[in-house]
Amino acid sequence: MAIDKITLEGVQLRRKVEILVESDFNQAYKVARSIRHPWYKCQSLSKVSEFASSSSIESLLLESFDSAMKCHDENRRVSVACWPIKVSLHSGKTSLAKAFLDECISQLNSDKDPVSRWCAVSVVNTIKSDLKVLEYFYDTLESVTSKGHGWRIERSINQLLSDPEVQKDKRYIKYLTKRLVTINSWKKANARQR
Repeated sequence: MAIDKITLEGVQLRRKVEILVESDFNQAYKVARSIRHPWYKCQSLSKVSEFASSSSIESLLLESFDSAMKCHDENRRVSVACWPIKVSLHSGKTSLAKAFLDECISQLNSDKDPVSRWCAVSVVNTIKSDLKVLEYFYDTLESVTSKGHGWRIERSINQLLSDPEVQKDKRYIKYLTKRLVTINSWKKANARQR
């Protein structure tokens, strides 16, 4: 499968931003803004925002998140939006992170594919260091991951169950354990039918 020109360019320019950002912030920002692929533009602007002054970080994060929302489906929007959410939390911009999270919740609720909605696990992995934000997201995780099965979902559940930060909110552990039992019951029932 050939990679299209805009994607390849995005990958290359993202790498350029990573190299430039520590030595030439302004040029890194200029390169990040020039990226046409929304996924790589979001990631690059998030990277630049890590080095931004306190007066410009919020506008960079907003620009990064805006790029995430231009991706072509809900799963990709939410997955890449984890970049500006993470930087927001690490820079103490919790209100901004929650605003981004609210839009991600809306995107997750709009996604009709039960397997695609499991990108909510990426959100959990991004926010897990902030217990209040993790608590805030619980109802969404439970709602959007109530369906779907497969090895990737099982791997995601097991990863979350073993994560000490996720374990701080017992509701996650209780729900994910229950989900795993449901999946295993479904697998056994369907194995007998073959």
